[in-house]
Amino acid sequence: MKIYKLKTKRNEGYAILFTVVVIGIISMITIGLSNAAYKQIILSSVARDSTTAFYQADIASECALFFDNEEDISGRADNLSYSLCADKTLTFHNAGDDGSGSILYTLNPSTDVSDPINIDKCFRINITKTETESLVTTDIEALGYNICNKSSMRTVERSLKVAY
Repeated sequence: MKIYKLKTKRNEGYAILFTVVVIGIISMITIGLSNAAYKQIILSSVARDSTTAFYQADIASECALFFDNEEDISGRADNLSYSLCADKTLTFHNAGDDGSGSILYTLNPSTDVSDPINIDKCFRINITKTETESLVTTDIEALGYNICNKSSMRTVERSLKVAY
C-alpha cells in the first residue's frame, strides 16, 4: 500500500482577501465623497433659499416705503387689496392703536400662507407709526420668504427693518 502525502499550499486565498480589502477601501472612499457632495448640495440649496428670502424682504421694504410715502395709510379701511409691486396682491390691515400711541398696519399676501400647495415666494410687511408731540416715527419690518407656506420645513424667513 502506497501512502500519499497531501501537499497543502498555505498561500492560497490571498488574492481574494486582497481584492475584498481593495473593494472595501474604494467603497468607503466613494461613500465619503458621495456624503460630502450631498452635504454641499444641501448647503447650496439653503444658501439659494436664504438669498431668495432676503431679496423678497428687500422688495417688501421698498414696497412699504413706496406705500407709506405715496399713500395716506392712516384712516384706511381694513381688508383692502393692493397690488404694490412684484406682482403680489397684498391685503391691508389696520390693527389700530396698541395702547402706547403706536398704530400697527400690516400688508400680508392675500393667498393663504399656510396652504401646502403655495410654493411661491412672498413677503409680509408690518408698519408701525408712532406719533409724539411733534414727531412721527415709522418702523417698517419687511419679512421675506422663499416659499409662502410658513408651516413647511423648507421655508426660510429673512427680515429687514427700516426706521425713519
